[in-house]
This record gives sequence, C-alpha cells and structure tokens, in this order.
Amino acid sequence: MQEQEPNAGKSSGKCPLLEDCSFEELAVAVTARLAADRERAAQQLAEVEAAERKLEEKQRMLEEMEQRIFAITDNADDLVELNVGGQPMSTTRKVLCSAEGSLLAGMFSGNFDGGHKRDKENRIFLDVDPDLFKKLLSHLRLRRIASPECPAPLPHVPEDQRAEYDMLVKYYGLETFMYGEIGSSGNIFQRIAELAGVNQAKLQTHEMVRIILSSTGGVPATNHEEVLGPSGFHERSLENSYGAHPNTITIKFLRHRIRVEAMELRAKVADIVAHMSNQWSFRHGSESINMNFAFSRVEPETGRMETTGLGGSFADEVAWTFPRDFCLEHIVLYGRVMAK
Repeated sequence: MQEQEPNAGKSSGKCPLLEDCSFEELAVAVTARLAADRERAAQQLAEVEAAERKLEEKQRMLEEMEQRIFAITDNADDLVELNVGGQPMSTTRKVLCSAEGSLLAGMFSGNFDGGHKRDKENRIFLDVDPDLFKKLLSHLRLRRIASPECPAPLPHVPEDQRAEYDMLVKYYGLETFMYGEIGSSGNIFQRIAELAGVNQAKLQTHEMVRIILSSTGGVPATNHEEVLGPSGFHERSLENSYGAHPNTITIKFLRHRIRVEAMELRAKVADIVAHMSNQWSFRHGSESINMNFAFSRVEPETGRMETTGLGGSFADEVAWTFPRDFCLEHIVLYGRVMAK
C-alpha cells in the first residue's frame, strides 16, 4: 500500500475544513478576500463619485440658468444705448422687448448682447434710418402707457417714406403688434374705432369718418337711411325706383389714412341694362379701378372682392360710382390703417 504525501489533494490552495488549513493557506485566503472586497469597494466608490460629478454638473447648469434668468430680469428695464444710423438714442430694454415674439424683442432679450455690432462708444449699432426708427420707438413707448380709452396713435409717416417705413416694420416683425391682424382680414372701420377708443357706430359723430352721397337722378326714397353700423357703411332702403338711391358714395377719413385691400358689398341691381354689365368704378385716393360682380336682380347678394390693380399707397378718401338702380345694402372695407 502506497503512502500518500502530506499535502496530496490540497493543490488548489483551499481547505475543506478550517482546522485542516495551514497558516499559509489561511493567509492566502484572507488576502484574496480582502483584495476582492477592496476591488468591490473601489468600484462602488467610483460609482458614487460619478453620481456626485453628474449631480455637481446639473447643479452648475442650474446655477448658470438661474444667473441668466436673474440677469435678464435684473436688466429688463436697464438702459440700452443705441447708435441708429449714426444718431445716438437711449431707451429701456422693456420698450425694445414689448412686442413679444418679434425680431426686435429677440434681438434685445439679453441672450444675444454679445453678438451686436457696436460703435467706439460701445453703443449697439443699427444700420437703419434714424428718423423712421425713432417713430417706431416712440410708438413702442406710448403703447406701454396706452389704455383702451386712450390708445397709442400710429406714427405719422410722410408718403414718400411710407414704403421704407413698412419695410422696417416688417423686418422687425412688428406688423401684427402695431396693426393687429392686417390685410384682407382686418375691418378698417373696426380698426379706426379701436384706435380712436370709440364705438364703431359713433365714428361719424366723433368726426372720424364723413360719408357723402350724390345721385344723378331723382331724390332718395322717403324711407332711405344711411349709417355707419357694426360692420360698415349701411344703406337701409332697397327701393327699386329710378333715382331712389345715390349712385356715388364717397367716404372721407378725417383722422386716418387707409389702404383698402378688399371690400365686401351686399347689393342687387334692379335695372336690366346695369345688371347685364354689373360694373362700377372704385376710386382709392387718386387711383381708380373698374370692378364687377354678378349681383342678382331679385335678392341682395354679398360679394367679396380684392382691390387688385391699386398701387398700394394710403389714401384718406375712397369713392364708388354705381350704375342706376344699384340697390346697395352695405359696404365693408378691409386693409390697413395709419394715423394722419
């Protein structure tokens, strides 16, 4: 029978029983366990440190955001020094940012101050006409103290500068802010009433609008009446007799200038010859265009027409010349309004 070596079966370095292990084997096992524990602790520490770094980064970003918000809030009414086309101007950031969503408000929100061109005095330089920009700035200032009873008047702009002024308003994104929803969707009579702070039906009594009627034949019917009502100019008689209605209507705007972009007429044409042509003329200031719509001879119809062919200038007087027995019920004008 062969005699076994004392360490036979223990080559793995592990003892099945603690009492069977030598001191060296116990030391190796404890050292391995400590090394594993240290590695696990180091990994956990690294994870904790990574989480702390992420938390610190988020905290730093939050502090930066708060600083930006506080800086913008603190500077909301600070002075802004401008050089507009070579002319120095001063205003507040609140005035420049009053038209929310506009390019002008975005430029001076405080987020892009470092990107502005500046002159040697460190003023922000704007390469636009200083006189026209001053008109915009004045209107923005007035809008801050305006009320429904005392609205801010639109700037008076000479006709030869109107095109450049409109370009400036459009460039800075101020069209809707200054004019409201303009174009063919804007009722001119309603817009004047809003600017004047009066009821639309009171525009004539407040000397905002003057309506002049004339006719080439006969006198209006006894029940004929005209008034500037909730939507526009109304004639409240649809008598068919020849000469019962004025065939020329002139509307003068006493305190505003307008640019008609569309009109809505409700009418019928009683005369057979006139009905066959259904043509009339529309005068817009010094310009005149011919218009037509197939109005019925039986019942009033509503027609909405664009004023294509006009040059786009503003006027303070418009007029219609209709054929005989053109029985008009109402006229509504759509377009833009500016103060004289």
